[in-house]
Amino acid sequence: MDQFKRYLMMQKEMAEANLRIVNRFLSGVESKAEKRTSKIRIIQKVLNNAAKPLHVSEILSNAKRDFNVELERDSIVSAIVKKMKAGKVFVRTAPNTFALKDQTSGKPQKGGRK
Repeated sequence: MDQFKRYLMMQKEMAEANLRIVNRFLSGVESKAEKRTSKIRIIQKVLNNAAKPLHVSEILSNAKRDFNVELERDSIVSAIVKKMKAGKVFVRTAPNTFALKDQTSGKPQKGGRK
């Protein structure tokens, strides 16, 4: 029986070591995913929090205030327009003013560009 107990203890230690490795891997994956947030995702969060269309300058200031991220104006306008042309996520409600597609009827208001 003594050998069998040692065998069981060895198996237990190996299982615990494997579990520590799995937990370390999982915590590392989660923290990396949380650290990386794309510009588009930040813009979506800003517009979602506002729950209304925002001008680009408001998007920039809200991103800085809420996420401590400095976005470049031309870069985010370009990214938003690219998504709009693909029919995804954003709509233009007025010049340089954008909303999430699901916050509106999906159509720009009068005076807005496509």
